[in-house]
Amino acid sequence: MKNTLPKLIVIVACLLILPLRFIAQGSFDDATGESVADPGKYSDDWRANGPPGGDVRSLVVDPNNADRFYLGTLDAQIYTSLDAGKSWDLLYNFNRPKLFVDHIIVDPRDSKTLYVAAHRHKEAGGFFKSTDGGRKWRESPELKNEALHSLTQADADPNVLIAGTFNGIFRSEDSGDTWTQLPTYNTPGLVHVESLAIDPRTASTIYAGTWYLPYKSTDGGQSWRSIKNGIIDDSDIFAIDIDPRDPNHIIASACSGIYESKNGGDLWKKVQGIPSQSRRTRAIVQHPSVAGLVFAGTTEGFWRSDRGGEDGSWMVTTSRQLEINSIAIHPSRPQLIYIGTNNYGVMVSNDGGKNFVPTNGGYSGRFANVILSDRETPNRIYAATINTTTGGGFLFVSTDNGETWRPSMRNMPPRLITYSILQDVRDANVIYLGTNLGVYQSLDRGTSWAPVWTVIKAAAPAKGRAGKKKASTAGPAAVAAKPKSDETALKLQQALNAAGYKVGVPDGRAGKQTIAALRKYQTDRHLPVTGKIDDITLKSLGLTRADSAEATVILSDAVNALVQTVDIDTQQPLILAATNSGLYRSLDPTKGWQKLAYGADLDPRTSCISTDGQNPERILVGTAASGLLNSRDGGKSWQRVAGVPSEAPVNTIARDSQRPNYIYVGTKQSFYMSRDGGVNWSRRGGNLPFGDFTSILINPRNGDEVFAGNAYQTGEIGGGVYRSVNAGQTWARIDPKENRLPSQRIWALAFDSRDQNTLFVGSHSAGVYVVPRGASSLSAVSQ
Repeated sequence: MKNTLPKLIVIVACLLILPLRFIAQGSFDDATGESVADPGKYSDDWRANGPPGGDVRSLVVDPNNADRFYLGTLDAQIYTSLDAGKSWDLLYNFNRPKLFVDHIIVDPRDSKTLYVAAHRHKEAGGFFKSTDGGRKWRESPELKNEALHSLTQADADPNVLIAGTFNGIFRSEDSGDTWTQLPTYNTPGLVHVESLAIDPRTASTIYAGTWYLPYKSTDGGQSWRSIKNGIIDDSDIFAIDIDPRDPNHIIASACSGIYESKNGGDLWKKVQGIPSQSRRTRAIVQHPSVAGLVFAGTTEGFWRSDRGGEDGSWMVTTSRQLEINSIAIHPSRPQLIYIGTNNYGVMVSNDGGKNFVPTNGGYSGRFANVILSDRETPNRIYAATINTTTGGGFLFVSTDNGETWRPSMRNMPPRLITYSILQDVRDANVIYLGTNLGVYQSLDRGTSWAPVWTVIKAAAPAKGRAGKKKASTAGPAAVAAKPKSDETALKLQQALNAAGYKVGVPDGRAGKQTIAALRKYQTDRHLPVTGKIDDITLKSLGLTRADSAEATVILSDAVNALVQTVDIDTQQPLILAATNSGLYRSLDPTKGWQKLAYGADLDPRTSCISTDGQNPERILVGTAASGLLNSRDGGKSWQRVAGVPSEAPVNTIARDSQRPNYIYVGTKQSFYMSRDGGVNWSRRGGNLPFGDFTSILINPRNGDEVFAGNAYQTGEIGGGVYRSVNAGQTWARIDPKENRLPSQRIWALAFDSRDQNTLFVGSHSAGVYVVPRGASSLSAVSQ
């Protein structure tokens, strides 16, 4: 059965596992022995243009140059700015994925000397030193196996550095060249050291904050005592700041609040004025050149006190949605306050911390997991990102082919994550998103968004013993027998229990516990919070009313992929949705979805979908534990595909639109391809490594040109974009090999829709790379 709908490729991001890597240059077709174009010669121009912002862990200013800044990320990169934060350049990439660069120190004696402390939560991160401004780094052998969560330098003797680790405290007396562990093992609780400060008058007086309490040493760290008087027990001490004008005046932030001491930590008083929900204060700074001005960077905004932090003097000056990790101020520019944030990168205030604006030119730390090029509007690109630390995500639009980006999230709820983007084949203004909260829809090309079910009206409940209308579970095409008067509430209770919203033993009576669970479910799924058993809630739970002939549901959980094909019965456009509970179909998503059951022995957790544009009855889906599944009758029956192992989850499937028997599959371990419609399969192809292949892109004008993105990386090994010019027989890596890319873990690939001369690459922690095709590869655009 033929179909003229355009080919749509959906890219799905999944978790990582261990691969190996082999790199070589292939120049001959293994099947024919003929010379082919070098697939490695694609482009030397890789532009990291955004979307701007992302996570910034550490942010510091050079004490000798108020224009020079450094920032550290949560993926092993260091960026620098030479113009007071207006623009940023990648300075160094340690190539250690998931490495949190939480502390950077610029030595006040020589600005070319930099110190870095890093960690992977409880796992090792290490200490690094550079003496050439960050071009080259030396790792400390003594701290190689330590998770460093804090680092400080002594003002009285800058040769002294103190590092706090998961296992204790280390001291260096030669500017970080060598380290010695201090004897903290005799002090109960002095582990998991998260914050440090040294008295500016003497390097012998050290303050340490742990996950439990603060401690103090007056002999250089040889002995320690707890200084918890006035602090609630088991208080995680995030930051310690010493007043530069009065070293006995100390402010510390903890999970239980902010505390102040005026006698060197012997007695603490809790500071009032910051609401309890904002008390995870990761950074607290007493202004170095304005007496009495104190700043607190919290998980709910930036707080400011102009009266030394005293009770009642705090005011929040940013949105409480903003999470702040670091604060930087140069004493010579007291009105300029810089903050490093989650999701929004670097922000600057020009009025002493009262108002902030982003300043992220050249910096993107975003996890770009989906990219789609508008098929009708030239240069219009959609990109979804995932917020690595806070959860949720953003959606961006570019109208200049990826040079600049703007958010496109009007009416989206917080914490929405987009896993798939689909442009409707009938109306290009209609765009669907597969998200963690079901399917969202825009009718105006991304200007505004709403759940697709918003057109469904919540019907008034019928009277009954439970005060609700009767309902039954929905099957693909079945209607249950007429239930008892309280069966709707009973089924609802069972469904809520199964979804993790505990109502106790289901009894068919919608009491207070059931209503409370129902309201929480509605709130979490961003459904209308009615507290009633309405149509929307029933369909979201997979239930329908007893007197309804409909067998449709609302998708309110994660939708991993969306594709559009043709219904083999009606010849109308049909949308398929891959979810963790199976595959669903809909001719009109505003009216609900029907499940296409695989069978009891097959894993319903579906990650990706591929349809045959020429034969729409043929559907392939990738699963978490049943490998690749195939249907040849539009989803009525399914069989597992031999040749693609079920041990590794399937990430993505791509099918050549001109040669539908050419199929490519990326799993969390390897890459597979078939040239006979899935009857026979081969693994990888020449020069392609094992890896976590999350994205596959086929040139629609030349099916021999295929790209594969690898999301697995450990150190120098793994990651990257691979290209084949002979339909997957041989491959070459095309991303720059000199570690010039901030992030080499790849999650998404897309072409510009006009001429396939621009490649868009979604990375784990550097946003979207825009890659214009080089002159040497122009011949591959079309056959």
